[in-house]
Amino acid sequence: MHDTKKRVEWTDPHFKEAAAAVASELKSAAGTAGEVKLAGTGGGSLHRKLPEGLRTRFIDVRAVLFERGLYNPTLVRFDSATVPQAATAEIAEELARIA
Repeated sequence: MHDTKKRVEWTDPHFKEAAAAVASELKSAAGTAGEVKLAGTGGGSLHRKLPEGLRTRFIDVRAVLFERGLYNPTLVRFDSATVPQAATAEIAEELARIA
């Protein structure tokens, strides 16, 4: 089965802008929706109650970071099933720091 999703490739200035925008949106979403209980969710990110577009953009930004060799343990905890998930606000802060 092939992944038909369009590959995200940003130039450095566009990537930084996109990452900063996603961080800002995550921060706003965390503040308005309240924090969802993450323990015992079994992993994944759908339970965070984020808009689908924002969730997808975050995953795309994180994938580009990984491709560039930047592995960040906090960002991995967005949808981890093997370690406790990080709060949305914590992820937003870490992404903003990196961007």
